[in-house]
Amino acid sequence: MFRYILFIFIFLLITVTSFGQDFAPVGATWHYSYTETSPPFNQNYILIESVKDTIILGKNAKKLSQTHFQSSSNSFFMGYEFVYSDSNKVYLYQYNKFNLLYDFNAIQGDTIFVKEPFYINCGGNGDTLIPFLVDSVKLININGFQKKVQYVTNLEMGWSFGEKFIESVGSNYFLFPTDCVSPPLIDSLRCYNDSLLSYQLVNDCEEIITSIKENANIFHQYEFQTTVYNTLNLPDIKGDIFIYDIQGRLLLSERIKPTIPLSLKNGIYIVLLKSKDFQHIYKILKL
Repeated sequence: MFRYILFIFIFLLITVTSFGQDFAPVGATWHYSYTETSPPFNQNYILIESVKDTIILGKNAKKLSQTHFQSSSNSFFMGYEFVYSDSNKVYLYQYNKFNLLYDFNAIQGDTIFVKEPFYINCGGNGDTLIPFLVDSVKLININGFQKKVQYVTNLEMGWSFGEKFIESVGSNYFLFPTDCVSPPLIDSLRCYNDSLLSYQLVNDCEEIITSIKENANIFHQYEFQTTVYNTLNLPDIKGDIFIYDIQGRLLLSERIKPTIPLSLKNGIYIVLLKSKDFQHIYKILKL
């Protein structure tokens, strides 16, 4: 009897441990918002789905499909990615090998180094690691499971990968680092679902919002080009601000505040003000 109870205990322990290490189980889905860059700035979504177990370089990997569902009712297949997980770390297949994507063991003060993605316009060739400093770690409850949330800061501007890494789920911005050139078209995580976890941040994971408009009364004072010095004065609205240099490299990403100090060299910069209800892009000239 004792051996039987011990066997059941070990089996349950292995099962729980395996769940903690199994990232992207087959059937798991992610929905991320996507905002179009031309008027009327419709918002649609990207669906990522774990579709198959496979073996790559001897690793038990997951095959992830990516599809962009657009407001025109068309869908655009974005290709496949391959990941595998071990010891609460997640690895992404890039440059003919697996590279670290998430390290959910990292604690406050640790730095996570993520391999840059391949984008021709960004010069991505696999020789750069993007450092993310773990500012703090908290626990959240998802369907009765305690999951870590790592709040991170990108120490090398130019790539977008979110501010939160959620254990078993991934980034709150996009599952993988994204293009450094264009403004952040891919927005926040809407939903994550698998057979055990349901992490839903919106009512409708597949909602498509059309005719996102600029509010002329809010933005009338923001011309196409404005001379600025050491601060940027913004309208009293809720949303995010992104600032890019003329080459499209992301220099600043944070919540909108009435006044934002700037430490920029002289030159022309692109400012994007964005929320679920609006998107406004203009240029500033730093003298």
